[in-house]
Amino acid sequence: MTLPLSYDRSNLRPRAAHLGVGAFHRAHQQGYYDDLARSSSNSSDSWGVVGVNLTPPDISDVHSAQDGCFNVLTEDGDGRECRTIGTLLRVSDAKDAAKVDWSGIEFVTLTITEKGYCHHAGGMELDLSKVAADLVNPENPHTAIGYLASMLERRRRAQGGPITLASCDNVADNGMLLGAVLQDYVARVFPDLSAWLNANVTFPTSMVDRIVPAMSTASRDRLQTACGHEDALGVVAEPFRQWVIEDRFAAARPAFEQVGVQIVDNLAPYEHMKHRLLNGLQSSYAELGRLCGHQGSYAASTDPDLACWASVFLASQATTLHCPKGENLTEYGLTSLKRLQNPTIHHPLNQIASDASFKLPQRIGAPAAERLERGLAATPQAMVIAGWALQGGDTRPDADGVVTADPMGPEIANLRARHAASAVDLAQAVLALPIWPSRLRDDAGFAADTAYWIQTFAGQPAEASRAKIGAFSRENTNA
Repeated sequence: MTLPLSYDRSNLRPRAAHLGVGAFHRAHQQGYYDDLARSSSNSSDSWGVVGVNLTPPDISDVHSAQDGCFNVLTEDGDGRECRTIGTLLRVSDAKDAAKVDWSGIEFVTLTITEKGYCHHAGGMELDLSKVAADLVNPENPHTAIGYLASMLERRRRAQGGPITLASCDNVADNGMLLGAVLQDYVARVFPDLSAWLNANVTFPTSMVDRIVPAMSTASRDRLQTACGHEDALGVVAEPFRQWVIEDRFAAARPAFEQVGVQIVDNLAPYEHMKHRLLNGLQSSYAELGRLCGHQGSYAASTDPDLACWASVFLASQATTLHCPKGENLTEYGLTSLKRLQNPTIHHPLNQIASDASFKLPQRIGAPAAERLERGLAATPQAMVIAGWALQGGDTRPDADGVVTADPMGPEIANLRARHAASAVDLAQAVLALPIWPSRLRDDAGFAADTAYWIQTFAGQPAEASRAKIGAFSRENTNA
């Protein structure tokens, strides 16, 4: 099915902004804005989006050359849909970001990845070393935090109105994190802004979900076939999508609830469900799947031994969750596995494994600590951490050239080299990192579990690792 543009882009008003116009934003949030534009009969209610990219790649010229439009191809084993999206009105890259007019912007979203919040991993404290240049020259910022602060200060000086800043990154309590680091930064560089910010800006927490793999030659070819022409900004994604956002807005917002967005009072149960089940399974496959010789999530999730392991892992993770209203944790877990088994989506495990030092603490470490506090074993989680201990910092590309990048990669690689002769020492060194809940380090049984799986996996061929994982899974299925 093909859905051409069905609205006049000139009727869209630039009332929203987005920082980080990558593939995910184009495949996810833009789809909801596009749905609103297609369904709106009142042009005054039509929201357009101003995009800002502070980091490469620069896409403003390409966006202009394509008349502000791009295509999203969604597909699975049952069919495909290609739609043209035109709600991204314009894009400014880093060199022009300061020129963006925010005077009419009322709602801002961000997808800047975990690193973009300039915080200490595992906490909500601003890492001053990551904003050092912005602290010296706050009128010419390079980070997203510095940029937001400068734009808000400009808004305050112009006596502008309230504004909502909504993080859409896979970070625990993302709204709280954004508010915490921004308030800390503002207090240091724009002290007069602090009171205005507290009175006029809200930071709702949100949960977003859609699998959007890095584009490959094969996916570009499928996109071109579906839309009939080359599209440098087009993306391929799964059909499933979800957006849940906390009902805490400082100003007007799009009527997202009309197009499937869930506006809720308490986001935490939804956020934890997604992070610990879907994202937890993705990160687990990134570590264990690579140990078993796989390069993509489809191959890992359809491996019978790893699919069996998933049932044990998901059941373990579910015990740490409060089921959100209208959801079923067992069904959500099964759906998560089925989504990873989509034959048209090839999500590189090296891509998923990137920034594991930010992802694993919330997806794996926190639920492991909660199980230990309740006197329960956390062996599946120990297996994942063991996999990271053996592969973190490995920058060898996969067959498609995708490389894993992690700020803590060199540190993990150094620990692995230093403790190559002792799985026990390596486990203790990795668990001593400040990114983990202290319970993991202090629990002798968990440390022993992690050391056992490091020893089990270390230096073994893929077949041997797969066999060990399969034996564990069969022994613990329905246990």
